[in-house]
Amino acid sequence: MQVRISSWPKENPGSWFSEFKRGKLLSYLDVEGNSINMVQMTFLKLLSASARQNFTYNCHQSVAWHDASSDSYDKALRFLGSNDEEMSYDNNPYIKALHDGCASRKGYAKTVIEINTPKIDQVPIVDVMINDFGDQNQKFGFEVGPVCFLG
Repeated sequence: MQVRISSWPKENPGSWFSEFKRGKLLSYLDVEGNSINMVQMTFLKLLSASARQNFTYNCHQSVAWHDASSDSYDKALRFLGSNDEEMSYDNNPYIKALHDGCASRKGYAKTVIEINTPKIDQVPIVDVMINDFGDQNQKFGFEVGPVCFLG
């Protein structure tokens, strides 16, 4: 799923994307463009020892993970796992930034977050909370990567 970069003037920071006027829960399709069957997803989870998923945050003067100006993670993205568990920097050791270009809040950049977890039910992620937007010059968009289940 891909969401174009935009300023989102009518939305509130700290809201789940599914609560946005143009937002929704994240959904997943197979190679042919059909919705993933939940029975198939459950079977994949039963046969797997771990899973991995990437989330790319495209930003313009907006923090995704680490905020270099305050040297904190107070504005880090939060994710809702398929098991209804809320995950972020402060409560999940299986999430890390592979590349954090948005940390400086300067110009256009991107941050790539990886969830690499032995807790299979945490993925796929179904929602995301964005915490650093709303100023006139801030914009964001994102791209949700596929889930890779590992035996």
